[in-house]
Amino acid sequence: MIFATVGSMLPFERFVRMTDAWAADHPSEEVFVQIGRGQYEPGHAAWARMLDASAFDDKIQKATLIVAHAGTGTVFAALAHRKPIVLVPRYADLKEHTTDHQLHTAAWLKQKPGIVICAREDDLAVKIEEARHLGSADAGIPQHASPEFLTRLRSAIQGFLAGR
Repeated sequence: MIFATVGSMLPFERFVRMTDAWAADHPSEEVFVQIGRGQYEPGHAAWARMLDASAFDDKIQKATLIVAHAGTGTVFAALAHRKPIVLVPRYADLKEHTTDHQLHTAAWLKQKPGIVICAREDDLAVKIEEARHLGSADAGIPQHASPEFLTRLRSAIQGFLAGR
């Protein structure tokens, strides 16, 4: 099952429409979309306006792939469950958000394991296929910090303690 979510803050009509169009083109695929407060209601995918935390977590666990706005909460949930995720950032110039911070988030995350960025509507099918080939081994939050991070953290702590 593909779980798609717009998050809980703002409507995201373009996202819901493009996800529903993908579902129409792939009728054998199970797709569930959390649509928020938008006007458009999917005709080719199961949907709900909002999910409580338990239902949201259940959808994440059951999904083989997540498609979402570029909100960090959904990203962390997908990675915590080792699910590949396709991010579709909201654009300020399309009035989907007040700033382009989701574009910046997507740019920052694009090289991270398990994350695929869909910058254009007509790329969704390609990006879903790309993410499907990642699998759970390529997604997720590492169990241990990198040696480089630990070295930097150790140095910062030692510097802090030396300055006391």
